[in-house]
Order: sequence, then structure tokens, then C-alpha cells
Amino acid sequence: MEHIVKSERELEIIYEPEKVQHLIQKYLANQRMFLKGFDPPYAVKVAGASELNVLSVDMGEYEPEKDQELVLFRILGRYMHLKCAVVGHTGQSSLYTLAVKSAAIARKDREALRIPIHNDEAYITNIRTSKHTIDATLFNIPTSVKVGFSTFEQQLRASQIADTIKIDVYGKRGTVLDEIRKSGKALLLTNAEDPAAYAPPPVPADGTNSADSGDSVNPGGSGDAQKIEFLDYAAYLDDELQETITRYRREKIKSEIIVPINYIAHDMTSIPLGYIQLQNKSGHFDAAKVAEVQEMAATMVERIRDSNTVVVQEHQEILNLSRGGLRITITHEELKDYLARQQGFTFDLIFKMQAPITLHALIRASYFMPSGDLILGLQISGRASRHDQVKRFEVNINNYETKIRAEIEKRKALQK
Repeated sequence: MEHIVKSERELEIIYEPEKVQHLIQKYLANQRMFLKGFDPPYAVKVAGASELNVLSVDMGEYEPEKDQELVLFRILGRYMHLKCAVVGHTGQSSLYTLAVKSAAIARKDREALRIPIHNDEAYITNIRTSKHTIDATLFNIPTSVKVGFSTFEQQLRASQIADTIKIDVYGKRGTVLDEIRKSGKALLLTNAEDPAAYAPPPVPADGTNSADSGDSVNPGGSGDAQKIEFLDYAAYLDDELQETITRYRREKIKSEIIVPINYIAHDMTSIPLGYIQLQNKSGHFDAAKVAEVQEMAATMVERIRDSNTVVVQEHQEILNLSRGGLRITITHEELKDYLARQQGFTFDLIFKMQAPITLHALIRASYFMPSGDLILGLQISGRASRHDQVKRFEVNINNYETKIRAEIEKRKALQK
């Protein structure tokens, strides 16, 4: 069997023997079930079950080894499975004894009809994902990113926008930089000599673009400018405020800005990558300067994304579709390596004789087949995909569902 990488489904796990027994006796005894890890699913037959939740299972041609762990599943409105350990062969034909360790049942019924895709009816292409996984929480930042920081820092120094400029990844915990990492808020210290300047800048009088916390402003008053949330430096420092003012005075620093650099990965997760820090000894910064630095951070993140992005145009097969997502086979060697480490990606879905539909999907299940192909269960992410693209996807699914239900009704009529 292939190695299962991950599977995400909202399940109620059952360990109590009497509850497991109830589930087996009511739904699964003498029923055909399937072994997880085969594609197409391999069917077995539950021939009997004891009060100790020991099953007799007809394995057909499959010959499991003693103590091997197996998952038997079935969908009866809801998905349910049994986690078992092989006790041994009964000595009778293809019957094996399995001890049930636990059971699980989905908390809700499957809502979407799964639509099989044949031949060239549809496929995915232009798959966009990250080459390298960036995990700043583990300081797992590629060298290329650090080099990019250094290059951008040199460019800013040449522009002379501040007396001191630093771009770096986050360091040790418990510092103001760590607070910026956790909160995602920028720091603006307009006047290091003034205790009142350590509070967040005031919200504009009309209250536009203010955050729920009231600690944000829209520099320049432009309706198109990105809202900036500011750290309450005074609250963070608490009784160390005066000591900090003294330190700034000793270092002759009059003003400071720290803006977080947040990397948005292809799976739409936001990663606190590092920060841009400006200090002035000869003048004072304002909120407009913070907006300018924030734009610099966005430009830098876009460059990093571009250098860390791979686009694969080779067609990849769709096994089935549903209203919520799709199941696909990845055969491209490099893409298998990339996607096995990601939480999501962007791609173009091509229905026959139609323009591409660009979608973003979250990877909800993935496993490798014995052939080495990667099977992915995807959930369409409406938050990350454009609304008009999702609507086009849904129209196609509606057409498929209408056709399938018509065929089902036609078969029912012929059987009467």
C-alpha cells in the first residue's frame, strides 16, 4: 500500500468498546467495506463480528501480514472507518481476523455529488506553487531570502531615506521585534524624547479606515491606501518607558519606524518573515513615511514570491469533481515534490471548449500511489479565489449534476 501523507476530515473518533460494537452491528456487519490506501478502493467483506470487536474479514486476494494496521472504510450517507490490527489468518480460505482499535464517523453527511471525469473533459494546468517552504516560526528561511534582504537594504541605504536602515529576520523572543512579529503591527516613534509619542498615532477625525482596536490610521487620507495598524509601544514598555527614553537619548536617536515583512505563501498563509527598521538622528518620521516603508516591504515580498514560484504547464489529470473541490493525480516529478510539502496552490481548470478558470485550492488529503503518482484531494478556497472564477466553476458543476441526475432517473424508469 502507498504511504498516506495526510487526510483532513472532521471526524468523531470512538474508542469505547460498546460504542464501537454498536456502530459495527448497526451499520457495518456483513457489509462490504474498502481498504484505505488503494486506488481504486479495494473491497473486502465483513463476514462476522464478536462481542469483543474482533472481525472476520474476507480479504479476497489480498494477504495482509500479522500485526499489520489496516483502515476499513465505507460511506453510508456519512463516511465511517474502523482502525484495525491484523490478528492472523483463520485458516479458512481468504478469511482473516482483525481486532478493531477504534472507529470514526464523519460529523456530517457528504453534501456534494462526486462527478467522475473521463478522457479530456477537463484537466488542470498552469499550476503555481512555492519551490521552497518558508517557515519563519522555525527560522527555516532560504538563503535566497536573506540575500534579498541584504540587497534591498543596500538599495535603501543608497536612497538615504534614514540615518540607519536595517532589514533582517526576527531574532530572539521577548523583544519589541518579537511583539511586532506576533501582532503584525508597525511601530512608529515620531519623537523618542516625548513619552506621549510612544502611544499609537491618533485615528483621523472622520474615523475612516480605523481598525477595531482604534490603533490604526490611513496615512495621507487616501481611500485606496492600505490600512496600517500601529503597536502601542507605551503599553508594551510599561514601567520600562523612561529607561527606553534614556537609552534613545544616549544613542542620539530621535525617531524610529519598524514595519513587519509578511510573506503571503501560495497556500495563502501569512508568514512573518522579517522587518524593516529605520532610525533617524537628524529628523522625525511621520505616518506617511510608514506607508512608504510598507510599500517597500510589499515590493520586496513580491520579488521573493516571484523568485520562489514555480509554474508547471503540463496537464494533470482530474479524477473527479464536486461542488466543493476536486480529486487529481500529479504525475510531474518536480511538482510531486513541491505539492507534497504545501497546504494549497493556484491553478487553471480547463473544461473542454472553455476558457481557463483560475482557482486556488487547499490540500485536504494527499497520498502516494504504489506507482509513485501523488493523489490530492482539494477544496476550492472561495476566500483566495476570485468570485467570478468560482461562479464559473459552479455553473459547470451544476451542468454535470443535472446530466448525471437525468441519467439516474432514466435508468430507474427503465427498471420499472
